[in-house]
Amino acid sequence: MPNYSVTMIRPHMDQIPEFTLPPGFGIRNYRPDDGYIWTQIQQASEPLFEIDDQLFHREFGQDYAAMEDRCFFLITDWGEEIGTTTAWWQQDWRGQEWGRIHWVAIIPDHQGKRLSKPMMNAAMQRLKASHDRCFLTTSSKRTVAIKVYLDFGFRPDLELENSHQAWAQVGSILNHPILKEHGF
Repeated sequence: MPNYSVTMIRPHMDQIPEFTLPPGFGIRNYRPDDGYIWTQIQQASEPLFEIDDQLFHREFGQDYAAMEDRCFFLITDWGEEIGTTTAWWQQDWRGQEWGRIHWVAIIPDHQGKRLSKPMMNAAMQRLKASHDRCFLTTSSKRTVAIKVYLDFGFRPDLELENSHQAWAQVGSILNHPILKEHGF
């Protein structure tokens, strides 16, 4: 099965679903010099490609100060960081400024524990404070993540090359009302 890059769009920030964390978990903001923690989580979580030690700096080095407001860590009650997401932005995406869900990850030992939606909720609420719309990019092989994004109201973006093939592939695995609306 091919692995396509896919983009998902949320054209408005209305009616963001809310999810609470189960007992034993919390969310905290990024603190100065937490880049190594972000990198460790990404390295532990990423099955499709290698995460090098400089990725954090390439992705966020233009504005480390914004990370304290826009990057979130999922933590255990004893303070261990086990997940991360970023409520970033893109200044000129398709001619406009857009909010962006960026680099979502939970380490494998904590996946499947109903933690991703509460973590996403924190990022979506932050985006709503500054943006009228948002987008994200992911991989067609990340169907578990795509379901979460669909549940948050993201829709397939059909403008990229191979997008119809990619979403048809996703639709053959996921049975979701938003995909059905788009014929997948």
